[in-house]
Amino acid sequence: MKIISFNVEAGGVGKTSICENAATLLASKGYRVLVFGTDRSMNLTNRMIGYYARKNGLDPNELLASIKPENTVEMLFQRLPFSPIRITDNIDLIAETKTLYNLTDVKSFALLHWWWDVEDYLTEEYDYILIDTHNDQSEFTKAVYAISDIITAIIDKTEKTYKDKVTDMKALLNIVKNENRSRTESFVNARVVVLANMIDNSTLGKQMRNMMNKLVREYPEDFVGYIEHRESFPKSDALYMPLWEYRKYDKGDWSLDKFYRDTERLLLKLVDM
Repeated sequence: MKIISFNVEAGGVGKTSICENAATLLASKGYRVLVFGTDRSMNLTNRMIGYYARKNGLDPNELLASIKPENTVEMLFQRLPFSPIRITDNIDLIAETKTLYNLTDVKSFALLHWWWDVEDYLTEEYDYILIDTHNDQSEFTKAVYAISDIITAIIDKTEKTYKDKVTDMKALLNIVKNENRSRTESFVNARVVVLANMIDNSTLGKQMRNMMNKLVREYPEDFVGYIEHRESFPKSDALYMPLWEYRKYDKGDWSLDKFYRDTERLLLKLVDM
């Protein structure tokens, strides 16, 4: 089983959408996936519940209102019994809350203890755990780093996002490793990989595309590649529809088909890194 988190201390880079679409893609391939997040905006939860509501003809607001404490991420940080919400046959959700950050005395090892408590159960139940974080360096984000195998830095077309934000993430990971170690080694085995998203045909977009192509060739273990900018992402998000389902309604030329093929290839590459 593999744990993959999605993080960068910047908003608007499509982090939640990538997490959601990776989950639905894996599920379509027959993998069992658990998703949860630590973002107080509850974007991932709203999208997953919206998806379930649309597929089953239900009211998403009523479903959100019916979420119980045991269905939420707060249980994980308190090492209390939890009950995931079934979204599809292959996707379970542990819901975010707006009050998560009200918990006190949370340390970076909080989820490590939870993981050690339930490792056998999770390994038996799921092939992947995907985690959408808040855009910060809080103890909650550090706790997600501590249990991750892969931390995905989602960047946009600006080189500053790559240079500054990815550097910050790697520095934070080093702090987490040092905070969670025995005398001889760290309990944390995560590494950061970089995925560029929403790369358009502007000058900055072309520069980022060229840079990512070069980095993927030179450091294939650290760089996934780039996903091009397409309105397919926001349009499918607005419909609570995974990209792979929206594809059959999306009309375009050969370049649109290439976008879908390339996006699927990159997300499958990411989860296999």
